[in-house]
Amino acid sequence: MDAAAEPLDDLHHIDDSLRSIQYDDGRRYQPLRLDKMFARATSWTSTPQVGPIQRPPTPPRRTAMIYPLPQPLQEINKGVSPLGKLFQYPELVPNILKCFDRPRELATLALVNREFCRLARKRLYEILWIRPWEKGSDIKLGLLFETLHQHPELCKLVKHLDVRFFPLATRDTERYDLDEKVQKAVAAMVELESLIWTRDRSLNNPLVDNIANLRHLRTLEISGHSRRYYDPRVLSRLPALEELRVMMPDATFRDSLLGLVKSFDARSNGGLRGLAVVAKVSFEHLSTIMTEIQGSPLVDDGMLLAMAPFLRDLKRLTFWGCTRLTRDGVRKILTEAKELEELSLDTTSHSNLNDLTQAPPLSELHTLSISFPAPNRLPSRPGLSASDLPSLPSGSRLTSLLLTLSGDRAWMPAGGISHLAVQTDFTKLKRLSLLNLFFGSEELTELIETAPNLEELYLSIRSRNVLLDCDALDKTRLRILHTNAPERWGPTPTDLLNVAERIPTLEQIGTGNRVYQILRRYDKDEPVVEICRWSQTGTPGYFQVWRG
Repeated sequence: MDAAAEPLDDLHHIDDSLRSIQYDDGRRYQPLRLDKMFARATSWTSTPQVGPIQRPPTPPRRTAMIYPLPQPLQEINKGVSPLGKLFQYPELVPNILKCFDRPRELATLALVNREFCRLARKRLYEILWIRPWEKGSDIKLGLLFETLHQHPELCKLVKHLDVRFFPLATRDTERYDLDEKVQKAVAAMVELESLIWTRDRSLNNPLVDNIANLRHLRTLEISGHSRRYYDPRVLSRLPALEELRVMMPDATFRDSLLGLVKSFDARSNGGLRGLAVVAKVSFEHLSTIMTEIQGSPLVDDGMLLAMAPFLRDLKRLTFWGCTRLTRDGVRKILTEAKELEELSLDTTSHSNLNDLTQAPPLSELHTLSISFPAPNRLPSRPGLSASDLPSLPSGSRLTSLLLTLSGDRAWMPAGGISHLAVQTDFTKLKRLSLLNLFFGSEELTELIETAPNLEELYLSIRSRNVLLDCDALDKTRLRILHTNAPERWGPTPTDLLNVAERIPTLEQIGTGNRVYQILRRYDKDEPVVEICRWSQTGTPGYFQVWRG
């Protein structure tokens, strides 16, 4: 017998033996079927591997420009550089540091002298973030909290902490040590003003208890999965909290939310200024955008009716993915919050929230974001009509309008722009987002002429030619332009560079989930425009737009 076949025969023998084993009552064990497992493994190794996925084309990375120091002024400083007396004027140092934003640059500046070190450290640790889409997030988180644990004086410099990733795979002693370092570091961040901690199952009672003791915390965005992890009622101890955003709340957090709102309203400094309940999660990928929708039935009109009397000071309100909400519950809150400035709603076909014409007067409202569903398509009406678009609050003076067609894509209906423009003054709009509503060159031209003062524009297109053929773009004063388009037919980096050269005020441009910053300089008195990957510490404008 061939020696290579002996292991396979042994496996067959084991499999047959397992089949013959029975319980006393005659019930048989399930066979392991190891022979099939090994056969599949053999086929996997013999299958030719698929080639690597090609990344989308990106602009070439260029080395940083190195400029020479000014020449000495012989007749004045006797050969001393004009920068020689810079350190005699320490008030100039903060103005110099404003020009640097990347952490690597700030770390280099900290080596200049003690004054630079003090100010660069302050800038370097003022905003900290851990995000899952960045390479080596687990290593970065471990090193960050190890540094803060060893140097607790750095914790006092932190004002904004953004933790969207946590290594849940760590176990036993390693996880215990990490949790202890995180708890001590957060407890020492006595100047913390904004905290984002949305990683599910990464919170615990000691950590949330330390968060509740932060006296200067004004903004909190937290994972709402609290059952068996932490008690959300301890958050009522936060004395300065103004904005609360809850991601994917469970029944335990839902039952505590009314009590939290009451506690904040009873404070001498007033109740919440911002409340967001988000039960819809979007996952961004390199080549496609996929959305996983988890509608929450936990938040309903009854809960809104109970909370409304304690939300009189509200200025920002967001309900996303709350499928049980209707116009009655939201209207009650709008009636109480007379000074509301920002409203973001994810509507459903049965909620009647697409029509806000009967909403109470909102004289201070300047930002409106609505995700609306597509109507049922009929053979006689395959696309959208202007009447399918949301109806805006009457008398509103919006400067920011964000509309998203959820669950579908369609062409911008004929007359859709004029339908929206008659409801609010488009000449006052600074920020406009119309996603999943495809635009052609003619529709884009009409939009630009209707809203001539736009500074930020986010829209969906079907082809790169929409941007290249639209001459009206040359007359805009846009700072940010972002398009969503199929990867195959969307604009290339060369097309985006062409648009950046045509719009002199443009600072940020992108397509899909790719964002570029625009660099402008002079080369021998000739203007040069370049685009490069986004490298700023702040979040690009496109990723700050609520999308259904």
